[in-house]
Amino acid sequence: MSRYSPEFIEARKQDLKRRKAEIEKELATISEFDEASGKYIALQPEYDEGSVEDSIDSGVEAEALQERVSRVDDLDKSLDEIKLALSKIDKGTYGRCEDTGEWISEERLKTYPAARTRMDK
Repeated sequence: MSRYSPEFIEARKQDLKRRKAEIEKELATISEFDEASGKYIALQPEYDEGSVEDSIDSGVEAEALQERVSRVDDLDKSLDEIKLALSKIDKGTYGRCEDTGEWISEERLKTYPAARTRMDK
């Protein structure tokens, strides 16, 4: 049983779904999903032929790719956390701290709907 009102839970669910859609949209532009690994793989940044970026050296290209890999990893992790939170909503376990079992404050969940732990442990 949840300590939160149905309206509060529904609002967090909508927040999570909205953020999930934003992340998936961004991932679609900078990565592709690898079915075998179940992870997103960063795509090499593409530059218009003849542009300044096209003529940059390979070190700068490698740095740009590494930044993209890092961004994809961060987005993929956030997406996993959102999916877990949505699953907990469906199971009726949303809002319980994974460390203490106590309820996470409504204020924390409003700020970060995918929160898994309390801030004031």
